[in-house]
Amino acid sequence: MATAKTLRTQVGIVGAGPAGLLLSHLLHLEGIESIVIETGSRQHVEERIRAGVLEQGTVDLLNGAGVGDRMRREGLVHLGIELRFNRRGHRIDLHGLTGGRAITVYAQHEVLKDLISRAPRSRRADLLRR
Repeated sequence: MATAKTLRTQVGIVGAGPAGLLLSHLLHLEGIESIVIETGSRQHVEERIRAGVLEQGTVDLLNGAGVGDRMRREGLVHLGIELRFNRRGHRIDLHGLTGGRAITVYAQHEVLKDLISRAPRSRRADLLRR
């Protein structure tokens, strides 16, 4: 019979989704220990297809937290959309209408991979362990 291992940490986070992993990363940047508890495997978390549109505030937060390098290289920035009706296209300049904001197409599972890869080596092995 396996014995329970005692683990001490300052913050416990339930769920290794984008919010949980980003919170863990932001706490680490502030010197606060945390552990992420997830029922799924690391492979499941990294490969599960999720939505892929990030709003400007999220993009800014990921860049500010130092995990936006790959997103900036591989993400697709959309500055506007085109609606079609009556067989004519009508461009909506979201970038111009919002003072320079945009949306970025970058899958959430890619954000998760970026966050996991930036976890300190000492915590990476524990991150997402079943």
